[in-house]
Amino acid sequence: MKLQVALSFLLFACNLCYSQSVFKTYTWEEAQKQHIDSVFAITFEKEKIDSLPIALMRYTQLKKLDLSKQKIKNLPEDFGKLKNLEQLNLGKNKLTRFPTQICLLSKLKELNLNRNYFETVPECIENLTKLEILDLWATPVGNFPEQITKLNSLKLLDLRGIKYSPKFQEKWTSKLSWVKIEFDAPCDCYD
Repeated sequence: MKLQVALSFLLFACNLCYSQSVFKTYTWEEAQKQHIDSVFAITFEKEKIDSLPIALMRYTQLKKLDLSKQKIKNLPEDFGKLKNLEQLNLGKNKLTRFPTQICLLSKLKELNLNRNYFETVPECIENLTKLEILDLWATPVGNFPEQITKLNSLKLLDLRGIKYSPKFQEKWTSKLSWVKIEFDAPCDCYD
């Protein structure tokens, strides 16, 4: 019995150590000192970059990438190499168009694009079949493609900080009936 308890505790401790090492978030500086296949999460907190380092595309095992609060206007064409990404935060950047490279990230579950400047979501959004959370808070999106209705895993769509008409809100609440859509109070704006 004591041996069984000890083994259970050891197994629990090993699983805890493994999960903590897998989910450790490195700064970009720290990540460059690690073996690329052992880095699963990177943050660029306080970096104030306007473009991504070329070397970042080698971190193909990344599951989480935080590029929030930067000055990024575009993503590199080869951004789709980060095919294992499950969480991508590009909130509060300088994006004037939805980067279509994101549509290649088929494992993506959480996508944060809040406080950017684009107005349209592309049709390729339908490729993000595992997407559960789409945060567009305070991004002036006035146009959604019908393809967004193919996102059967979507649970939350944050559209606060943008004024939409009652007609617009009713339309998308109906079309995405399984999704919790967060709106501000309606106005006579986007239809």
